[in-house]
Amino acid sequence: MAVDSYSYTENSGSSCCGFVMLDQSELLQFIPSRPLDAHKWQSACWVIAGSPGMEGAAILAARAAQRSGAGYVRLSVPNAESVEAPLEVVVTKIEKNLELEDIDRFASLVVGPGIGTDSAIMEGVRGLLQKIRKPVVVDGDGLKALRNFSFKEEVSVSTVLTPHDGEFESITGIKVTKDRERSAVQLSKETRAVVLLKGPTTVVASPQGQIEKIKAGDQRLATAGSGDVLSGIIGAFLARGATGFNAACAGALIHGKLLSKLPMTGVVAGDLDEPLPRLLERFGLDSQREINE
Repeated sequence: MAVDSYSYTENSGSSCCGFVMLDQSELLQFIPSRPLDAHKWQSACWVIAGSPGMEGAAILAARAAQRSGAGYVRLSVPNAESVEAPLEVVVTKIEKNLELEDIDRFASLVVGPGIGTDSAIMEGVRGLLQKIRKPVVVDGDGLKALRNFSFKEEVSVSTVLTPHDGEFESITGIKVTKDRERSAVQLSKETRAVVLLKGPTTVVASPQGQIEKIKAGDQRLATAGSGDVLSGIIGAFLARGATGFNAACAGALIHGKLLSKLPMTGVVAGDLDEPLPRLLERFGLDSQREINE
């Protein structure tokens, strides 16, 4: 196992997640706490997502980024006249070409949830990803723009792709094989990006050869919008300074652990972000103890 990889132990208890969560020292090591002298722009995240009728995907990702420690969240829904975003989210207009101003002020981006698949949007996504030198999560419709696309080598360590099996096929043209680890590794090497292949057991692979399997959560995460929440969590972790591999692994684990306080049926994606701050505090991130010291 590579140096930065996580280590898990089987959990024989009643936890819904099936594996033991990272202990406090590991989580603090891989996901940086915000310093006492932090200002909002140090961990700013720009969510570029949604489309008419699919604004909910963008809002879910933005809320999750807020709750996971992004100090400032900007939300842009291409060609939308208005978006009813959370009060603290800054909404700005953007055209389908995804030309961004003041991008240098942001620590990370989330691109693609519910953004649509028309040709102008797909071209805009590819153009944006060719130009930026920022940590970025690509999810949902944004993944469909990546057929035959390779990220520039200098940003590969902080680029995360989060496909489910259908999105994997849209990128590669082939189905995920029974050897899911091999499929994730191959896509990671071809794109030069970290790949988080979603499933009952999630596989995270990096171009540098790191690989981890994460069994976190259960069937309650098989609900519309759940992946948008995950992309927002990872986007915030990238904004805080984590590498793509570490942000993806910790994000997948946290995402599943959110279920621990939720009912066994009727869970929707909008239920997932509210427990985030307490859960992160529980595992030592930005804890009150640390702040008081």
